[in-house]
Amino acid sequence: MAVLSLLVLFFSNLCFPVLNVATASNIEFQGRALLQWKMALKTQELLDTWTSKTSPCNWTGITCRYNGHRMPTITRVQLGQLGLEGELETLNFSALPSLRVLNLSNNHVHGSIPTCISALSKLTILDLSANNLTGIIPSELGNLTRLKTLWLFENQISGSIPLSFGKLKNLNSLDISAISLVGSIPLVFGNLTKLNVLYLWGNDLDGSIPCDIGNLVNLRDFEISDNQITGHIPHSIRNLTKLETFYLSGNNIKGSIPGEVGNLMNLRDFNIYDNQMTCPIPDCIRNLTKLESLHLGKNNINGSIPSEIGNLLNLRDFGLYENQITSSIPPRIGNLTKLESFYLGNNNINGFIPSEIGNLVNLKYFGLYKNQITGSIPPSLGSLKCLIYLNLDNNHLSGILPIEISNLTNLMYLQLSYNNLSDNLPPDLAKGGLLQYLGLSYNNFQGPIPL
Repeated sequence: MAVLSLLVLFFSNLCFPVLNVATASNIEFQGRALLQWKMALKTQELLDTWTSKTSPCNWTGITCRYNGHRMPTITRVQLGQLGLEGELETLNFSALPSLRVLNLSNNHVHGSIPTCISALSKLTILDLSANNLTGIIPSELGNLTRLKTLWLFENQISGSIPLSFGKLKNLNSLDISAISLVGSIPLVFGNLTKLNVLYLWGNDLDGSIPCDIGNLVNLRDFEISDNQITGHIPHSIRNLTKLETFYLSGNNIKGSIPGEVGNLMNLRDFNIYDNQMTCPIPDCIRNLTKLESLHLGKNNINGSIPSEIGNLLNLRDFGLYENQITSSIPPRIGNLTKLESFYLGNNNINGFIPSEIGNLVNLKYFGLYKNQITGSIPPSLGSLKCLIYLNLDNNHLSGILPIEISNLTNLMYLQLSYNNLSDNLPPDLAKGGLLQYLGLSYNNFQGPIPL
């Protein structure tokens, strides 16, 4: 009898059921499969409500519904953030034909994703994120054609994105970021026209952004940062008019910002930081009036800062540092009264600091270091009462440090080194008492340092 019991336990863990459904109700059959999976976990005590003495419908994380014969069946297994430790291979997926939702996120599930997970043909949500899964993404996941949400992010999965994903035409949200995927973004992604969210960041994907990405007309969030993507931003992005976030940072993308970006009038966050982009910022940027964050730093963008930037009245963060920007800061920058961070360091910007900078009353971080700025520091800078960080070093600034700088009572970092500033420092320079760093080297200041 002991041998027989072991055989039943072994075979019940395969991708097909061996229990006779005719001798047990659906819910009993499903409950037995889940109890067998529990027995294989290293953290069984976390599922203390899972016992044969109560209906599975009353267990932690289990949701049931009644079918047409008024018999309950399990439709949801939601066990996220419980600290469960075990493998998926020990779960008999074939015993759960009515399952719509499987959520095991933020646990310690390890091993690979078994191919027999494709038995969950009615599944609409699969969330295995933030675990310790290894191996590859099985192509059989492409058979789960009812899936609307597929989240596998933050695991140790490797290999490429299966071409079978092209069959998941009902997907709204796909997050396979922060794992170790290689290869290119497959062209079949153009089939996923219902996608709202596509997160691929933090992998080792290469190749270019496929032109078929323009088919994803419902896409709101697209993030492929921190990969090895090359090529250009495709002109087909003009079709992504619902796009709100577009993150491409930390890749090897070349070429210019295409004029078609001007079509993305719902864009809130545009980040192409740390690529190999060239050419000037296009004038079409003026259309992106909903932009809150614009990060173009660490590229080879040249030309001037277009005055059309002044149209972006909702902009909070603007990063353009480490480029080849020339010309001066346009006075219309003073329109951006919501701006909180403004980084222009390490360019070839010339001209004066416009007095309109004083309109940026919400500014906390202002970096203008390593440029060719001349003239004096405008007294209007003293209006920036929220300013925490001010870095103007390595320019050609001259004249005195205006006494209005003493109004910056929240200032913690002030770097003025490598300029031609002179005269005495304002006696109340540090009156806010928060100043932690003051850089004054290689100027012509006189008198005591008021610290």
